[in-house]
Amino acid sequence: MSNEEFKKRFLSFHSLIYRISCRILENGDDADDITQEVYIKLWEQRNNLGNIRNDEAFVVTLTKNLSIDWLRKNHRKTTSVIDNKDIRCENREEERMDARDELSNLMKCMSALPKTQQEVIRLRHFADLSIREIAEATRQTETNIRQLLSRARRTMKEKLNRNGNEQQ
Repeated sequence: MSNEEFKKRFLSFHSLIYRISCRILENGDDADDITQEVYIKLWEQRNNLGNIRNDEAFVVTLTKNLSIDWLRKNHRKTTSVIDNKDIRCENREEERMDARDELSNLMKCMSALPKTQQEVIRLRHFADLSIREIAEATRQTETNIRQLLSRARRTMKEKLNRNGNEQQ
């Protein structure tokens, strides 16, 4: 693939890549790093990208996966930094711990969902894509995307409610 073809196919996705990674990582600097990493991966694989049917879906999936990998890799570092800080206000520490527990429970529930439901939840709530954008990226109908989201949310809500009742 030539430089011009690469630019024509993938350069227009820059803001989408940044938005998705920023939404997942909640940090602009890290999102910049992931955006750069996506383009590096694409460039390194440019000769193998000819048979991709939907460039946008490929880029969204690559961005999502790299962002999640970054979170997994850096989660221990983040946790240890938070744990080692001397926090003056005990209420803030409790709130952080509660938020971390809630996020952990949410991620466990999400990981138990079928892969298609996980993907639409991530694209909708982490990448902040519209129903139409998700449908285009996954090559499914908007009705199907709404149904997948509804089922995923219902399943997660039920699991979270069951977990909450077990802990009380």
